[in-house]
Amino acid sequence: MTQCDLNIGSRRMALLCDGHLDADFGKTATGLLIWCPEEVVAVIDVEHAGKTVDAVFGFGRDIPIVATVAEAFKLGARELVVGVATIGGVLVPAYRAKIAEAVRLGCDVISGLHEMLADDPELSSLAAEHHVAIRDVRRVPSTPVGMNRARTIANRRVLTVGTDCATGKMCTALALTREFTSRERDAKFVATGQTGIMIEGDGLAIDRAVCDFASGIAEKLVLDNADRDWLFIEGQGSIDSACYSGVTLSLLHGTAPQALVLCHVGDHHARSHDDGAPLLPVAENIRLYETISTPVLPAKVVGLSLMTNGLNASSAREAITRLEAEHGLPATDPLRFGVANLTDALIEFFEEER
Repeated sequence: MTQCDLNIGSRRMALLCDGHLDADFGKTATGLLIWCPEEVVAVIDVEHAGKTVDAVFGFGRDIPIVATVAEAFKLGARELVVGVATIGGVLVPAYRAKIAEAVRLGCDVISGLHEMLADDPELSSLAAEHHVAIRDVRRVPSTPVGMNRARTIANRRVLTVGTDCATGKMCTALALTREFTSRERDAKFVATGQTGIMIEGDGLAIDRAVCDFASGIAEKLVLDNADRDWLFIEGQGSIDSACYSGVTLSLLHGTAPQALVLCHVGDHHARSHDDGAPLLPVAENIRLYETISTPVLPAKVVGLSLMTNGLNASSAREAITRLEAEHGLPATDPLRFGVANLTDALIEFFEEER
């Protein structure tokens, strides 16, 4: 499994988000700001320079937003993180000069793009000259095709799945890992995307794998963590997406989870991709995921995760209560209300299974 040598816990990161500090393209930065804000020195974005992250997003503490790489360096940044996830994973052209400036100042560069920055002749030569590293966390090793071995592992595997892209699958898996750990359970977050890898420090970006080997990548993540009691596996895409169903299916079959947590966005009725096609109902998603898992290892949707940003607390709780009543499953917004009820349900599910 890739370890990335990210020095988790001791990083001094500047997040490069210039022109894209938003929920759509800035999700890598957002994830780092939510889950490891103590390691972020500054965010780089000209439009919001002079403000704090908390003033813009309502979270992220008083981390400053600055206009330049030089300002971030003066504040103590020693790693420049490409904080955006662009369509196709390509480098924003204007970022090249900023990355080069960071390298000249002595900063390592961390990127989750599909475009491999370490393979760029100009940037790699500059990094060698200044004795810094460029780390592409989406780079995956050569892996054999999946051999259906994950289902033979005796640990408990929970995969987060979604009704669409960007439904909180990573956040739900991270929140569950932390809740189980706080209850003194041996729990491990299994990162399958670039932001999760940056947060956790290991994992494999399954969407970078050649399709024939994607389930093998997923299987490897389970085999590499076979000694852990609980695995909370970060889901990707959605099973009915015309764009990303391939990676979703590879994760479902490659990791062979026994339990699923279905993630949904409260006020969404149309897809974020697929030209705004309507979302399938939650009940239909539950049926699909449980049916499609069956040939490898039957999995059960044990709980529901609902993103309620945009709703006040009262309306959010009402939406969650309504979802629970409609489907007979525990539900929560992990970031607003925690995951204690999902944790209880998962523990009960596995106790009954055994």
